[in-house]
Amino acid sequence: MNSELRSLTDQFGLNTAEMEAVRLDFCFACVSRISHLLELDEVVAAFQDFKAYREGRIDKAQFEVLKKSIFELANKHPGSRSLDGTKHSAVSATYALANAINGNPVAAAEYAAYSSTYGYGGYAAGDMESYQEEYCEQVKILKKILRQNS
Repeated sequence: MNSELRSLTDQFGLNTAEMEAVRLDFCFACVSRISHLLELDEVVAAFQDFKAYREGRIDKAQFEVLKKSIFELANKHPGSRSLDGTKHSAVSATYALANAINGNPVAAAEYAAYSSTYGYGGYAAGDMESYQEEYCEQVKILKKILRQNS
């Protein structure tokens, strides 16, 4: 659990309506760091649609449809087809994306950190120290976004 991120989220009211743009910027940044772990074509397309929404290339109505459909994709994810033992990495990356699109910064960040860490190998997922590098990066990203929007 990234306690510093949770603290910043509470301190700056990241989950308020007024902070939606900041929240989505942060969520997108977290998922961008692990986007190479997204495997299913539909999920990669959803990531691209998220990017398009942030860039104003799709409208709010289309984004609302994406918000509703992305968790269905995550819940039905069969796992990675790779043989390298990173099955859960792709699934967690998809859940990171689903939470990011739906504006859940802590869940998006934590799934992204899990996906990144699990990508090193299943052994790393049980070692909380393995998450610290990603947690630190996420905090740096959020602080930068907050500075840019203050």
